[in-house]
Amino acid sequence: MTARVPVLYRDYDTVVHDRDPRVKILLLLLLFFYLFVAPTWQWMLVPVVLGFLTAVLARTPWKWLAVLWAIHLPTFIVLMIIPAGGAILAGDYGKVIEVATTELRLILAWTAAIVVSISLLSTMDPNDLTRGLRGLRLPGIVAFAVGLSYRLLYTTLAEAMQISKAMQLKGVELDTKNIFKLVWNSMRLSLPILFAVLRRAPTLMATLETRGFGRKSSGLGKLNLLDWIMLLIGVAVLGLALADRVGGLPDSWLPWFSGSSDGSS
Repeated sequence: MTARVPVLYRDYDTVVHDRDPRVKILLLLLLFFYLFVAPTWQWMLVPVVLGFLTAVLARTPWKWLAVLWAIHLPTFIVLMIIPAGGAILAGDYGKVIEVATTELRLILAWTAAIVVSISLLSTMDPNDLTRGLRGLRLPGIVAFAVGLSYRLLYTTLAEAMQISKAMQLKGVELDTKNIFKLVWNSMRLSLPILFAVLRRAPTLMATLETRGFGRKSSGLGKLNLLDWIMLLIGVAVLGLALADRVGGLPDSWLPWFSGSSDGSS
């Protein structure tokens, strides 16, 4: 009995796929800091746009982006409605706009995190990810743990789909229309999945060691010009946002991005 597991990685020959995995991992780290330092929603719009551009170049599956964003849609709605509810009832529409602007920054941050991370991760298979981590001089045990966890995610999905099919054949109903039945029956799958994954983990570890994962060299060479350009764009965007955050960027330089334009800080 086989089950088709949805895999994020796509083996395309694109300009993003060809970039060094170290650069992609560093860009993900820069994004993490950027989400904290970007002062306004206008600044937060920048990684969203760059993320969609990367998705187009990398031919990222739009279903992955749409599904992951849709999962957070209820959270976005709650974030907008709850803070603005009191102002709406009071008829203070100026306050509603202020609250909406503040929450828009958070929603865009969430969207940027999804779009950029999925776009970059869809161009790296587990081997690229582990080689990139080792190329960044992370401790071997850390790179090993991340690489193993990444593989175990797919293993868990595969085991979950196979076990659920086997249980359905035995008469267990996984009714997706009734959320309570679905949650209850899903809990019945948890223990078989846990034991199946624990059984597969040693095999995965042995596979990694057989592939020479313990070698000191990552096998990655020097960064080429496009790698440096991609990395410098990320550093430049983070630097400008940070400068605006601490007041080191005159408003006349980028007036639309200025924190004074929407009153946020």
